[in-house]
Amino acid sequence: MTNRTLIVLAGTFLILSVLALVGQRNQEPASMVTNLLFSGLLEELNSIELIELAERGNTVVTTLNLSTDGWTVTERSGYPADTQKINRMLLTLAEARILEEKTSRPEWHDRLGVESIEREDAGGLGIRLVGSDLPVNVIVGDSAGDNQVYVRKADQTQSYLIDRDPEAGRSPTDWLDTEILSIPTNRIQQVKLQHPDGETLTIFKNDSDQSNFTVSDIPESRELQYESIANTIGSTLSGLSLQDVELHDSFEEDITIAEFRTFDGLILIVESIRQDDEGWVALNLDHDDLNSFANEEVVSDVSSSAEMEVLELGQKLNGWKYRIPTYQFNQLTRRMDDLLRPLPDDS
Repeated sequence: MTNRTLIVLAGTFLILSVLALVGQRNQEPASMVTNLLFSGLLEELNSIELIELAERGNTVVTTLNLSTDGWTVTERSGYPADTQKINRMLLTLAEARILEEKTSRPEWHDRLGVESIEREDAGGLGIRLVGSDLPVNVIVGDSAGDNQVYVRKADQTQSYLIDRDPEAGRSPTDWLDTEILSIPTNRIQQVKLQHPDGETLTIFKNDSDQSNFTVSDIPESRELQYESIANTIGSTLSGLSLQDVELHDSFEEDITIAEFRTFDGLILIVESIRQDDEGWVALNLDHDDLNSFANEEVVSDVSSSAEMEVLELGQKLNGWKYRIPTYQFNQLTRRMDDLLRPLPDDS
């Protein structure tokens, strides 16, 4: 499923949610409707095109921008954002109800974490929504427990306790679409790891029904720690996720290269490197010529499918490098000795 399809589905979900909630509100008592923190925001959600999150000193730390390609994170060079997380935050703000009025004295605002964001010691988070006819600029302060938080509209002195927490992350990384790839393990036919020092490690399956990956060229008199130990390497791309992302041209240092080949002709090259004790990867794609197929019609169909997948994935992956979790990075940089039982202690 492409990013654009996901964006359309997410947008449809948001619209349906809004319509359903509007219908519910038409049946609610007037007192409940007027108790909303932002009355009328629910009907304006689809007009929001920019979200700014600011911390102390009124420093904007995260900017979420809606374009024709969907929501993106400006501080990460326009990388796709987590649309579902954004929708949840917007709906939370639109549905939030005031439980209690709190202090309106500015000198007491810091007791609730809703002091002016312009202060250098401010502890709250400013959320500004741009694009709707209803201005929204709110400071989210301390938690009161039970998913309740203190808030204050930035242009007012009155503070409130509301019944739900927007759970707005402060860092740009909190808003990234974290899924890089999801290639099912049963598609993987072979993985070859090539280290800078020349060592290689190859695992493979003869067919997709094979339970465990076979490890090639196990040294004489050595054995695997257990039969399925290579499966974690083969399944790395089934849920490859990011923790951060940057624009990328090429790695200048020595890299480990993992070549994944699928049974249906897709080739994924993962370049891995450790920088500042963090694991970073970049991905390139290709497709096999599929000469192993005897049926020319099958070759044509499978090759065409692989080419299309290369184009679609390439649009998403090309030009980026990803910081990934340590456990995933470790699988992309395994060596033969990592899979084998230790040599007996001669002493």
